[in-house]
Amino acid sequence: MSDNYQVNRVALSTRKPLLAIIGRSNTGKSSLCRLLAPKALGKKIKVGKQPGVTKGLHEIDNGEYTIVDLPGFGYMAHASRKFQGEVQDKIISFIENRHQEMFLAIEVVNIETFRTAFDKHADSIPFDKELFDFLQGFKIPTVVLANKIDKLRMQTVEAELDYIKEALKLSSNPSFPQSNLLPFSAKVGTGADTLKTMIAAHLKAFGST
Repeated sequence: MSDNYQVNRVALSTRKPLLAIIGRSNTGKSSLCRLLAPKALGKKIKVGKQPGVTKGLHEIDNGEYTIVDLPGFGYMAHASRKFQGEVQDKIISFIENRHQEMFLAIEVVNIETFRTAFDKHADSIPFDKELFDFLQGFKIPTVVLANKIDKLRMQTVEAELDYIKEALKLSSNPSFPQSNLLPFSAKVGTGADTLKTMIAAHLKAFGST
């Protein structure tokens, strides 16, 4: 297990409920963290256009809960396939070890490129689907955040949302509320109020269990 994965292990031991943010590289996970976290903390979160900026595990104390920005998987600039595989293993390991503390997981997908990335795995199960199923196996409430809708026309957004539903088998999953597939734009804030309401509701429900 790498040093990056061990970062701030002591901070995690405070046992605040965890909000896990997970997704491919370049889906806007770090931008989402900046939107959710207080401005003073958000300024410290590194955001970049180059895929693979977040290679380690980042934690942000957001008051009542801790945001955990897990490293992006899939294509990463200047990273070997071995390294990319190790990142996926770290994500799985983190979920296995900390799932009981997660009140919500947000799987961020780039609605503009999801179809292309998913279709490359015609002969295997894409990690996007494997990860979603893994979260469901631990009964972790999950929001699939279809980010970057600001880059597409509305009719295209609807078509791509339908594709995501089919690819991840969301419609046939009785434990997944269909409203938890959320059209979103971290850049312009579309869907931000809805997401914050959902986070608050799941945090409250987690605290009452």
